[in-house]
Amino acid sequence: MNRIFQIDCFRGWMLLIMTVDHLFFLPFSYLEGWSNVTYGFAGYVTAAEGFFFLSGLVSGIVFTNVIVSKSYGYARSKLLHRARELYLWHLLCFTLAALIIFCFPSITSSWAENPYMTDFVESPMVSLIMGAFFTSLPNLLDILPVYVLFLVITPFILKAFLHGKLKAIISGCFVFWLIAQFRPQDVLWTQVHSWFPQLPWNFGYFEILAWQLIFVLGLGFGYSLVNGTLKLPKSRSLLVVSLLFTAFMLCHRHSSTLQLVMPLQEYWTSISSFGPLRLLNTITLAYILFWVACKFPNFFKQKPLIYLGQHSLYVFTYHIILLYTLTLFRTPISELNVFLQILIFGACLVSLWMPAYAHSVWKAKQKVELSRTKGTKLAV
Repeated sequence: MNRIFQIDCFRGWMLLIMTVDHLFFLPFSYLEGWSNVTYGFAGYVTAAEGFFFLSGLVSGIVFTNVIVSKSYGYARSKLLHRARELYLWHLLCFTLAALIIFCFPSITSSWAENPYMTDFVESPMVSLIMGAFFTSLPNLLDILPVYVLFLVITPFILKAFLHGKLKAIISGCFVFWLIAQFRPQDVLWTQVHSWFPQLPWNFGYFEILAWQLIFVLGLGFGYSLVNGTLKLPKSRSLLVVSLLFTAFMLCHRHSSTLQLVMPLQEYWTSISSFGPLRLLNTITLAYILFWVACKFPNFFKQKPLIYLGQHSLYVFTYHIILLYTLTLFRTPISELNVFLQILIFGACLVSLWMPAYAHSVWKAKQKVELSRTKGTKLAV
């Protein structure tokens, strides 16, 4: 199956939007209000939802093909190898973040104001050790571990799909999503913290039982696409309903007046537990983008974004390291004029293509070395 460049383009867009959102955590004083434009760019949905769905979609496509063309055992070993690779990148990011806190305590002390960072700032080295076991995960360092766990279970899910249990698996994942609405991670955190209060417990911002749903849905779509059983209805009625609902969510997200007239409890749109309206908002937006991609097949094929999406792991890892490093300079950045702040902001975004380029060069060298090794063996 040929590579679908539209998926890479979407991943590039998600990486770009995610970086913009995270950069606004820095005090760009003149740019702070701009975060409302990108964060919740289509209502109560962010780039994270798209990133997890697309990751599942790509995994479903790639490793279903591997299973069909080679074997289940080979696909499982490749997935576990990929999970180990992500785990090592997680450790690298965590180690660098802990060293920054350890080496610059006077600057990073203000980070403790964020409840998801307090324990990390106060006990960076203990948090690092616990972070290796996914039991202490501060801001931005809680995403790769979730992805690692998802990749570990992916071969078992794909095997179940191959045995005709796609609907059963999706139904089970939906049940887990329902359970996640009661915030089981918060309950677990309260319990273990009462047992060992001296340790910096932190299971991350994302409820794993909730976010697994969007990843597994992506796996299901990828599997069905490869098997030729994917049948999404191209209904104009569904498109109109999706457009109206997404437009309403967008207006509600950005209109304080509408929020006063029709208040929503945090539960309904929670990003942590992937609330019901957030899930529905994500589905309707995905359906709209599906229509656009089918109607205008060349619309999502911008080469720079495709290039970014093809090296998503390394770009994502780089952006975490960049954010932690830049946060050391939050005070001097906030004191700059608007022109310089925009210049730095733009330079940060452009720099995302650096790790993508570095990885592409490394892959090219690996291919050359591999071909040389095969040539040597044949000559012998």
